Amino acid sequence: MPCPLTCGRFMNPKEKLVMVGGKGKHDRPGIIKGIGIWVLSGKEWQETGRMPHKFFQGFGEFDDVFASSGTDDLIYIQSYGCPALLVFDFNQKQWKWSQKCPVTKKFPLQLFTGFCFEPRLEIAPNSHCVPHYHGTDKLEFFTL
Repeated sequence: MPCPLTCGRFMNPKEKLVMVGGKGKHDRPGIIKGIGIWVLSGKEWQETGRMPHKFFQGFGEFDDVFASSGTDDLIYIQSYGCPALLVFDFNQKQWKWSQKCPVTKKFPLQLFTGFCFEPRLEIAPNSHCVPHYHGTDKLEFFTL
């Protein structure tokens, strides 16, 4: 492991193994002093992002847990103490607050829940279909 971690999460955006975790203090590993993002390269973890102090301060007291998820080139992070989502962009190596979310917390320890996914539809010929050529580049399928 790169350092003492808390709230570690693994994700697989764009076929990379990514780990997001709170960097614990050496003398008090349960207290987070920062958040890092690592990508597995071979057998070594390479740090690709470290939350700047100004964003870390915006999360409030970080002696509790946070949630993270990611898709494509974006990682989303949210703490119990803050209703906003912080976004890390892999391409731009940039941290930013997400747009204001219209959802309000019902109680202080509520986290946004969900997961990131990329919807897609893959179409393959049905085994009951037979290709029929028209002598041109056009191909049609007829159901048997």
